[in-house]
Amino acid sequence: MQPSTHAQASLDAPVSPALPSLTTFTPSSADPSSAAALLSGFSPHVPGPRFHLVLPFTVLGVAGGWMAADFFRVGALEHMDAGLRPSLVAIAALASSLLGLLLQPVTRWPGWRATVVATASVLLAGMLAGGFVGVMTWSRYGLGEGAASGFWCGVAFLPGFAAILMAARRLDRARPGSLVHGADRRAVWLAVSAAVAMGTLAALPDWTFIPGMGRPELGVSRWLGVTSVVVIGVLLLSNGVGVIRAHRAAGKLRDMRTCAPNDPSLSWARRQLDLGLGHEAAASVMPSAGIYREHDRIMEVVRGDPARAGQALLGSLGLSAAALACGVACLVATASHSAFAAAAPKRSLSEIPLSGGDVSAAPRSSPR
Repeated sequence: MQPSTHAQASLDAPVSPALPSLTTFTPSSADPSSAAALLSGFSPHVPGPRFHLVLPFTVLGVAGGWMAADFFRVGALEHMDAGLRPSLVAIAALASSLLGLLLQPVTRWPGWRATVVATASVLLAGMLAGGFVGVMTWSRYGLGEGAASGFWCGVAFLPGFAAILMAARRLDRARPGSLVHGADRRAVWLAVSAAVAMGTLAALPDWTFIPGMGRPELGVSRWLGVTSVVVIGVLLLSNGVGVIRAHRAAGKLRDMRTCAPNDPSLSWARRQLDLGLGHEAAASVMPSAGIYREHDRIMEVVRGDPARAGQALLGSLGLSAAALACGVACLVATASHSAFAAAAPKRSLSEIPLSGGDVSAAPRSSPR
């Protein structure tokens, strides 16, 4: 009895392992199931968990309220405005928290609508907070003056709130938990820290100094600036680590095997790295030592496009470096102004010229 040709061919064929092979996956537009169904969990356009604006807005509101008090030299009149600073900081924090709740849906709106609504909301919140502080302090005439001061404070901190909102709107471009998504989350706090660091310039004006009267302490604003610069430095290092990890992953891809992103065997990998942008997937595979009942071991998986992810991470690194340079420049300007103000001689009211002439020759009235 002679063996059949089909049986002989099956005996001569090599034995393949039972594990599904890692094959190259190319989405096809003609087959919707192969592109939409298999890549639905890895699409960079799938929204992740919503980032809440309340906390970063509140932090900026507390720092902004304190720095606004420094700008208006609250406390220089001693007993007249002794309790104004705590009220100003508390109201600014409350207004910023409510503003974060109000602008939370704006993170999903189109660009022009988000810009108009955010600008109007920040300015209106500043006017309301300033008017409330004015009524609390000067009940009869404080509403108009407080609203005007709050409006200009809103204009001053509008770039900070806008930067936080813009950073929050970018959180949906990458997959949650990926390198790019982590850099985008750090960009929100980078905006907060940069706004606080640049807000230390509010301590520079000294136009309300009255000789013989009390003078507010401006050290808190400067320490807020120092803390912000330290935070920016930490964020810069974190973004640098992300760039290095993406660069190393791009180098490993040359020795990896391209595979389908929905391959169930990828979940058994010991190390997983998601770049965040792109549908690609590659795996580092250790071949099995035997032939029977042995499978290839997947050691590492890299998901995403290294070129797109690297470009996004480099952009975050450059932005954090620019923020660090601006923060350091603001601290240097504040420190140099403080040193100059400490070295300058203080004059009394009798020594201040009234008409630009020499006050030394002006007649002085004798005491009676």
